Amino acid sequence: MSIDEMRPPPGRFEDRLEAELVRVVSERAARQRRAVAAMRRPAVRTGFLAIGTAVAAAAATAVALAGPQLSGRPAAPSQAGTGAGSGAVHIRTAAFTVDSNVDGTLSVTWDKRAYIQNSQDIASLQRALRQAGFPVLIRQGVFCKGPHDSGQLGEGGVGPGVGKVMTGQDRPGGEVAFIFTPSAMPPGEELFIGYLSPAQLAITHGRPGSIERLVPIGLPLTCSTQLPLVD
Repeated sequence: MSIDEMRPPPGRFEDRLEAELVRVVSERAARQRRAVAAMRRPAVRTGFLAIGTAVAAAAATAVALAGPQLSGRPAAPSQAGTGAGSGAVHIRTAAFTVDSNVDGTLSVTWDKRAYIQNSQDIASLQRALRQAGFPVLIRQGVFCKGPHDSGQLGEGGVGPGVGKVMTGQDRPGGEVAFIFTPSAMPPGEELFIGYLSPAQLAITHGRPGSIERLVPIGLPLTCSTQLPLVD
């Protein structure tokens, strides 16, 4: 008897049952594969989300730790930005006040005794004036001049041209009141204010208590702790 003779004739019940079982098993296996794939997809998305969150947090931390880099001589405000409407400020501290006026000038008061003893207040005053659009460089115990400055100072320790950008008067109790005029500042220049140190004040007896002169922006300055000659 041959193999063909051993096979049952087509269309028998057993053949149909076998085919149906194969179909059921195949469909069940396919459903299981789809279920496993569906369970894996959220985990993958969650993993990507966690990685993205970690990267964003690291970037935010890097930005927070980064800070501005300052040079030894802070840049003066742009000459084009001085005058009315540039950086209006109203600042009050224990040692000074700075107020922008509608005409573009600045009203400034400070206590001489406080400033000559507190370098932090000197730096704060410089930042406030620059923020208000007035180019200024302030130091204590050091006196600077430009390369073409003869060093000559008038009464009160004031250099040529200062009276056009800064005027003031003494008030009782050691307070001084000034009007700063940014629009009167010559192009390419800034006001230098040098406060005398306590040791220097012991020599001058507070007359003067500070030196003011116009200096060039962006050029090397000659600075010294030696008291300038005052007429």
